[in-house]
Order: sequence, then C-alpha cells, then structure tokens
Amino acid sequence: MSSSDKEEVPHFSAKSLGHPVLRSDSLGKGTFVPNDITLGGSGYASFILLTGPNMGGKSTLLRQVCLAVILAQLGADVPAESFELSPVDRIFVRMGAKDHIMVGQSTFLTELSETATMLSSATHNSLVALDELGRGTSTSDGQAIAESNNSQVSLCHMACQVGNGDRGVEEVTFLYRLTHGACPKSYGVNIARLAGLPISVLQKAAAKSREFEAAYGNRKGSEDGFPFQSPVDMVECFQKFINTVAKLTSHKSTDSIDIDSLTEVWHRARSLEQQS
Repeated sequence: MSSSDKEEVPHFSAKSLGHPVLRSDSLGKGTFVPNDITLGGSGYASFILLTGPNMGGKSTLLRQVCLAVILAQLGADVPAESFELSPVDRIFVRMGAKDHIMVGQSTFLTELSETATMLSSATHNSLVALDELGRGTSTSDGQAIAESNNSQVSLCHMACQVGNGDRGVEEVTFLYRLTHGACPKSYGVNIARLAGLPISVLQKAAAKSREFEAAYGNRKGSEDGFPFQSPVDMVECFQKFINTVAKLTSHKSTDSIDIDSLTEVWHRARSLEQQS
C-alpha cells in the first residue's frame, strides 16, 4: 500500500440508497424513499448527527448504511444508483434502549459503557452507528449530546410536514427524506395521537410541551450566557471531561475502562447547571 493510500480519508457515498429488504417491489411502487448519503472524503464531514421525529426513518437510515457496507464488501449488489466506499475494517452498532438492572446498570450507563467500548476499539477505518444515545437520561442531557458545531460533524434530520390536526394537536406527515440542519422541534405528541390516546390527554401534553420549550428558550437566553456559575467551573468541568475521554480512548483492553470517571464528570456538570 502506498503512502497516499494510507493517508486517504475514509469515505462512503451513495446516491438514491435503498434498503436491501424493504424494496419497492415488495412494498409497492414508490413506497420506500431512497436517500443520498455522503460520509468522509474531500469536503465532507466524517460524522452525521441525525435528529428528527420519532418514526421518521432515522433507525432505518442507519441500518441501510450498515447493510450497504456489508453487501459491498461481500461483492453483492447494493441498492443504489451509484455507490463508492473505502474499505471498512469493523462495524460497531448500538441500537435501542436496554439496561442491565440485575447488575445495577441503568439504561444510560449501559449506553455509555457500549459507547466507551467503541471509542477504545474503533479505528480510522471503522464504521460506528449509534442509535438513541442519551435516551436513558433527561431531555437537557440529550440536547447536550446532540449539540455540535464541529466541522467534522454534519447536522441532519429526517424531514416531515406539520399541519393543523384535531382541536389544536399538530398532525405530522413523515417524508423520510434526509435533510441538512437540525429538526426544528420534537413531535412526540404526534406519536401519542397515532397510538390512539384521548384528545384531552394530547391537548394537555401539547400545552406542557409548549411550556417547556418556552422555559428552555428563556434559560438559553440568560444574561451571562453560561450554564455554570463561573467560567472557572465550566473550564474545570470541561477539562475533566476531556481527560476522561482521553483515558477511555487510550485503553487497549475494554475490561479496564473507568466508567466511574465519566459518571463523576456528568454529575459534576449537572450540579453546576442546577446552581445557575
């Protein structure tokens, strides 16, 4: 392998990528929505941070990408108009929410433990698919995980259309289309509507959701702009977090990963936030 090959940025590029199982010939013509996806390579981010409404197609998109990589490296046909891929050595996948409650591990701890394993084991040429990271913790923590301004991270969402539904409850139409930018808001009440909850419950939930959004917006617009009491506390907390991540990524054996350090930093950040 030449030196130029070693320095090549890993990349994944697919035009009109479909799903090898959920095909139009079985679901009906035009039922499955294909998407253009690019990761890595010249001028593109190496990570996609994907948001969007529940049931909007996020998990399906992750599965599409992973299956496309496997099919391509097996030499099988990939359901796409065009497809380009650099070799992938391993695929790391974490999907859904689960806990190990019998050994005292919460859903969030389990998520972070599995993520730590990926950080310590993945290489430059690995594909990592994390689904629902932060689901086992509070809303504000999940928002912190999903917020990024790094040039190597492309913020995308699965698009939808929102219309006026029954008695003030929004009705969401899923478009299943990968779109640049953050999802404008959460549409959890729409899933409750699809599940058949009474309209009175939906109206109450929608009102509470608007109250929370207003309160969170006011909180973000505070005078000093900091979620901590002082910049010193903030810098100290961030430095501990950086040091902990450095320790996690330096471990050669996943058995010796210190999850307690990461948990301690998280509690410290929460404590500082509550003092603001």
